[in-house]
Amino acid sequence: MHAATAVLLLALPLPPEVRAAGGLGIALAGAAALRSIAGPARAARLALGLDRRLAVTRRDGRVRTGEVLGSSCVGARLTTIVWRPDGARFARALIVVPDAMPAEAFRRLRVVLRYGTPALPVVA
Repeated sequence: MHAATAVLLLALPLPPEVRAAGGLGIALAGAAALRSIAGPARAARLALGLDRRLAVTRRDGRVRTGEVLGSSCVGARLTTIVWRPDGARFARALIVVPDAMPAEAFRRLRVVLRYGTPALPVVA
């Protein structure tokens, strides 16, 4: 998609400086996307609680915890987990396909995403 966007940018009648800046932005976005899909930041293990709290262990061993958001999509063939890490400004998305884990674990993941409830804040 990044390459198609770059080709589209080159086809537009824009000044060379704008093309160069746009191309640099597209290249940086592509590198970040590639790093999150195939690099050390790729998720290696997920732990999801009934309170919709998620712990993601990356390939490099670092663990990030956060909250699963309501915009997650649960399906039989594809599950998209939209979550916000603790202290992060922006949400992240994880794509989980059935062959990424055992069938029973994938079923449990989908059940928790559909029927789990967020933890209520403690009022003192």
